[in-house]
Amino acid sequence: MGKRISEHRKAKGLTQEELSEQCKISVRTLQRIESGAVTPRAYTVRVIYATLKKDSSFSRLHFEYVKDLFNLKKNTMKKVSILIVFALAVGFGLFALCPDSKAQVDIKRYVEDNSRNIIWLRPKGLLGYGQYFRNDTLFLRAGKDLIKECNGNVYLNDQYAGYADEGDTVILNKTTLFKKAKLKFRQVEYQKILALKDNITFISPKHLPYNLSINIGDGGEMRWKPINDNIFVKNNRIILNNDNQLYLNDVYQGNVFANDTIILKPRGTLTIKNTNKIE
Repeated sequence: MGKRISEHRKAKGLTQEELSEQCKISVRTLQRIESGAVTPRAYTVRVIYATLKKDSSFSRLHFEYVKDLFNLKKNTMKKVSILIVFALAVGFGLFALCPDSKAQVDIKRYVEDNSRNIIWLRPKGLLGYGQYFRNDTLFLRAGKDLIKECNGNVYLNDQYAGYADEGDTVILNKTTLFKKAKLKFRQVEYQKILALKDNITFISPKHLPYNLSINIGDGGEMRWKPINDNIFVKNNRIILNNDNQLYLNDVYQGNVFANDTIILKPRGTLTIKNTNKIE
């Protein structure tokens, strides 16, 4: 490397004194580098490169320097130490920037709120928590971060973060040294219970227990009946009569048509959608 530096310096018509002055290193240091008496630090190589960069072939010096760094036959312990520090720095950086783990959230580390049928988890230990409503918007304060929710649309510090449906969990990951605060959404998982006439499908959250019995009543309606004193899905009774009118706990919910999907939400509400899939 020292020989190559000397060749490039001479090719550009510079003396050792001129190059050392431009690079702001001592003439003695440059002499020792060119003679091969020392291996220059990466910083020194960059300084010299900045001076000679107009010569494109000089960029090869960087590659040769890195190649020499992995040659452990010379200055073995010094180079091993440099490589270990570099590997640890890269590993720590990747760990800090990688996506959040899907492991179970430790609820004890969070302040939990249940608002708008959505579970909000905010880290403990922050200065300042608050919750209030303004018109149709929910505001949640956690330290320096502000969460807003309106009609399921969720914003973090005035930036759109995602959509939260009934029963979903929204987790705030606070700002760290390497990343900004962000929201993580955990959606409720659904399961298909059964398909009815006209390809009407009924689904409910996986975590809710259910018992199933279908009985045709005197008026021709189709009922899901309690079994062993347990209601069909948790504490909810659902009726779809012969005219395809849907009832939840004896309250009319709307008419259901062919290929519709009946969705029981975690908080005990029904939604009718013209699709057989839940996103």
